[in-house]
Amino acid sequence: MAFARFSTKTKIKNSPEPTSGQKKINVFTLSVLCLGFFVIMTPLVASARTFDPNNIISDDEMFNADSLSRAAIQHFLERENSMLARYTQILNGTTKTAAEMIWDVSHNHSVNPKFILTTLEKEQGLLSRSTATEKALDWATGYGCYGGTCKDKYQGFYNQIDATAETQEIYKQKAGQFSFRVGKTTTTFDNYPVTPQNQATANLYIYTPHVGNAPELGVSNAFGANKLFWRIWHRHFSSQRFLDGQVITYNENYYLVQKNTKRRFATKNIFLADYKESDAINVASRDALAYPDGPMVEFSNNTLVKSSASGQVYLLANNIKRPVLDDSALALLSDVRIATVTTSDIPTVDESKLDLYQLGGLISGASQFPQGVLLRDPSGALWFVQDGLKHAVDQIVWQNRFDSQAPGAISAESVANYPTGEPMKLKDGTFVVASGNYYLISSGERMRIQDVGVFDRVFGSSKRSSALQISTALLEVHGAGEMIDYIDDTIIDPPTGSTPGATTAPAGSYAATFGGLTPESLILTTGQKQTITISFANTGATTWTSGSVWLEATDTGATTSSFGAPSRVELDESSVSTGALGTFTLTLTAPTNQSGLLGQQFTLYHGTDSAKTSIASIGKFVIVKNGVSAQVVSQNIPLAVKNTWKPITIVVKIKNTSTDTTWLSRRTALELYNLDGSTSPFYDPNDWVRKEVVGVPLNKTSIAPGETGEFTFTLDPRGITKGHHILNFQLKLLDKDKEVFIDGQKQWHQEIRVD
Repeated sequence: MAFARFSTKTKIKNSPEPTSGQKKINVFTLSVLCLGFFVIMTPLVASARTFDPNNIISDDEMFNADSLSRAAIQHFLERENSMLARYTQILNGTTKTAAEMIWDVSHNHSVNPKFILTTLEKEQGLLSRSTATEKALDWATGYGCYGGTCKDKYQGFYNQIDATAETQEIYKQKAGQFSFRVGKTTTTFDNYPVTPQNQATANLYIYTPHVGNAPELGVSNAFGANKLFWRIWHRHFSSQRFLDGQVITYNENYYLVQKNTKRRFATKNIFLADYKESDAINVASRDALAYPDGPMVEFSNNTLVKSSASGQVYLLANNIKRPVLDDSALALLSDVRIATVTTSDIPTVDESKLDLYQLGGLISGASQFPQGVLLRDPSGALWFVQDGLKHAVDQIVWQNRFDSQAPGAISAESVANYPTGEPMKLKDGTFVVASGNYYLISSGERMRIQDVGVFDRVFGSSKRSSALQISTALLEVHGAGEMIDYIDDTIIDPPTGSTPGATTAPAGSYAATFGGLTPESLILTTGQKQTITISFANTGATTWTSGSVWLEATDTGATTSSFGAPSRVELDESSVSTGALGTFTLTLTAPTNQSGLLGQQFTLYHGTDSAKTSIASIGKFVIVKNGVSAQVVSQNIPLAVKNTWKPITIVVKIKNTSTDTTWLSRRTALELYNLDGSTSPFYDPNDWVRKEVVGVPLNKTSIAPGETGEFTFTLDPRGITKGHHILNFQLKLLDKDKEVFIDGQKQWHQEIRVD
């Protein structure tokens, strides 16, 4: 069946001049006289995911014990800088890591380790905390605690996760004995009626009988409860990894992801009416099957249809059906390429298909551009005018949402007469990069993709390379949504007896095993320097000597290190005998153009540079957080001064090497102290801003990433005690709670001699 479809790409030849005295339609009178079901409704606030209190996770997700390997759990804990990545407990005389305990418990009780991880974060925040109290670990899942008291027999990390997992088995086996049951409506402790659609959801309410803080459901609760569980689950562990507004393709069909379902486009032409083929992400069967089938997408945007039940004509667009009053209203919807139609020309569709659409505002002959029109004013600014409101259109949005269509012209006076609405947003499903950070636009929200590894693995590296480069201002037009930080469930455990990430050379002349790394956890801010010591035990028959055995640090799978590691690191010891530890010390500098979880491979070699043989290798992850880094470009601080000289003018030029932070000159302070943090004796009250602030950059009002700020100030050496003095400089952004690393250090030191 063919349907009347009108494009939003309406072109006009004359400037639309609004008329202040246009006739107004009284909706209430209209509803009484002729169309009793008309209601003007504001669309509900969209969300990138839909929380369904009756279906929080599926049974397969709850009870799939094989979803993660031990290595995948450990990798995830390290990536999140969780204190559990370093936590161990002795069980039956054997030291077990948190990852091993979680894996063991999940298999002992046929429960998904992702469920245990989510519960650990929901109850005590143990995934996101780098440190935790003994109490938090002792009651890690909140099991056995109620009414302010806890049962001692469940105390301890292992006991907590074991009891929590075991109860999920019990809830399933004795499902009929609990108030929360599949298909039965029960009121939660925060007074919301839920009807669990599966056993997993029933289990969650038996364990925590609260919906939690869910204002969209009218539930205001101080506790996160099951809504919090759902948020954590979908941030890290969900099988449904694509968000509302994204389009996927599978088995030669195209689907729109919406409200936790996949909606197949009835035909490829309907898909292509609103999307390009390049918009669709080709997914594997497991990703497609993670979504139940939703209602088919049978109409493209801006389609006119008539209800079979009432004969009412609607304009369908963006999941909203707008009633069209009469033929005069239809005339407003005519595209210049299509002749005006009448209500008798509109095809009829079954009312059930229209039930999927939310009722929107009435379109009458007095409506102003109900489909919207793209216009450009004399200043060159682009506007989208719809229903009497004007919306600013960024150049990137023009390309992305309007396919760079030619706008009509409008006078400045006419533009001024339209009230201003919110700026137009990018299309849902668009990937963008702003200040070096990646985002997915979904339901008008910006969803941060913290780790580029997650981006490439889930959405594909081609989507990342084609992400739109946008300004911070355009990014912030989109509300802040949840972060996308999915666990890597593709990691498998190494063969039995081997250490994850490490290889050991066969016993013989040269052999080694990994000893340790100090500090154990590497968490750096972009631009920060960190000295580390890594050790290997000599398990071979040959004594190591400096020069014959060395260490190389490289990016995983590469030949160089993005952390600026030297190409060759010599032994700290002159020799290392069999059975002893050899140590290597080197300095890593976090890159300023990358962040997230970055892999480093540390490989031990013997021989010569031209003929080297690997002895052992260990892979470690370094967490690099976006921070503020700076580099001293030039400075004229003298090596020596006399304490009889007048104040000396100093110019220090410092480059902003951060990727995502602009310095505001009047809020960027270069401070100077003694080495012990006390006030510098070189303080010049006639020049400095304060006793600790020598000045701010005055060459620019703001210093963007890549730009250089110039700090001009004086040092007053008069009367200072003769000898060597250390100038302890620190750079601070007074409007931001961030550390600034100058040349990789929190403090920049210069020595000056006073004669």
